[in-house]
Amino acid sequence: MFSERLNNKFHSFAFYLGMGYLIVYAICAFGFFLLSTHVITKSARGFDRQDAFAKSQELAELLNQDSDGNWLAEEIALERYPPSTIVIVRVINSHGRVEYSVIRPKNIDIPDWRTFTPNETAALPNDGWSEYYLKPLHRYLQIHTMKLKDGRILQVGKGSFLEVDQKSMMARNLLLFTVLSTLLSFVSGLFMMYVTLRPIHRITAAMTNIIETGAFEKGAPPVKSLISELDVLGRLFTVMTEKYANLIRAMRDTMDNVAHDFRTPLARIRGASELALQDRTLSASLTETLADIIEDCDRVQLQLQNLMDVREMESGFVKLNITPFDVKQLIAEIIDLYQLLAEEKEITLTSVCPQNKIVIEADRPRLARALANLIDNALKYTPKGGAVRIEIESHPNGAVLRVTDNGIGIPEDEQSLVWQRLFRGKKCRETEKGLGLGLNIVQVIIAAHGGTITLQSAPGKGTTFEVKLPSKAKAVCADAAPVQRPDKAASHASES
Repeated sequence: MFSERLNNKFHSFAFYLGMGYLIVYAICAFGFFLLSTHVITKSARGFDRQDAFAKSQELAELLNQDSDGNWLAEEIALERYPPSTIVIVRVINSHGRVEYSVIRPKNIDIPDWRTFTPNETAALPNDGWSEYYLKPLHRYLQIHTMKLKDGRILQVGKGSFLEVDQKSMMARNLLLFTVLSTLLSFVSGLFMMYVTLRPIHRITAAMTNIIETGAFEKGAPPVKSLISELDVLGRLFTVMTEKYANLIRAMRDTMDNVAHDFRTPLARIRGASELALQDRTLSASLTETLADIIEDCDRVQLQLQNLMDVREMESGFVKLNITPFDVKQLIAEIIDLYQLLAEEKEITLTSVCPQNKIVIEADRPRLARALANLIDNALKYTPKGGAVRIEIESHPNGAVLRVTDNGIGIPEDEQSLVWQRLFRGKKCRETEKGLGLGLNIVQVIIAAHGGTITLQSAPGKGTTFEVKLPSKAKAVCADAAPVQRPDKAASHASES
């Protein structure tokens, strides 16, 4: 149960909306951090290059005036650099020997700076800029190289903690920005979820109420939203439910009118036939004809009622009358009703049930009608001397019922069609009267309870219908068949 709720949360619109906010924020924050780091690096190293270039120009002027380098040494000795700034200076003669080198602060040791090793392409370094990575301090030194008038090379390098300081400050600001932005995103996400999901929840609640109560005729309450698209959706939903309510009312009125229009002439025909039968002077053939007319009138009335029941069942907007009851007792009552018919056809009608009660929560009258239909069909299409067997099994999640016969069977190409309304197989049309509504009514009733029904059949070997019912019916929709006693349900089943 908990995993199902957690899975529903993960698939909700609120989850995807919140995750969308977080993903967009994470991408933006990461991009902002990379961009800021790049800008800080460029600006800090640019400042170091400006300082190194200015210092190299100053020291070059001193060396041009005093080639021995005394003024240079004095200038560097008098210069006061911040402890966070690294300054390196060296002079290389035309033969590639380091004449002078200095590193400030003195506690930093750069062995490569005190000696010079010519590379393969040039004996002396070229004029311009280069970088030196000071690995122990994780800092880059910007080095400016320039050639003096006497052919010597002057190199001045500078590196400060400006880049490190700015990156640290940027990291702190980014952390603060992350906390504030996350809080703001959370609040704005809650607001957007409220604005977005509120009309959707209202629509869902209205539809759930309609499905569970069947009160479609009342329509749905107006659904409004601050978002124009959802506001349009809410208004269209309201209009749609009103139109469907009008359609269902019109359908029911039409069916009632048709039923009334048919029942009145049928009642007159049946009444006239019964009145005529009271004449004792009628011939035997005429008496038999009048009896057939009465029987046909009754059959048409029942078929008309079945059609109305199927139509209302398929609309799916009537709540089931759920009550707990013992399935074994229900099966026993139905078998008692059909026992006489089975004896007349010399068919063995038996049941196999466990000793304990099998209690489920369902609509007892409608379930009785469905099971009566299955047993009636089994007796109807089982030849003389055959057998019909009803089995009941109890399961933790409900009950399983099987109705098995050794009758004519159902061809494989017709097995998927028997659930359709008004469908009757070729052999059925040849042997028994009916309208082809029985199995359709059974399927709709079982599905309304949240159960399933399947069949296994072979021509000439018989048929087995297996019904699986949950321990508690999911009363989301049901047929609108009138509540009947099992004997009335059996009567309807025999005519469908």
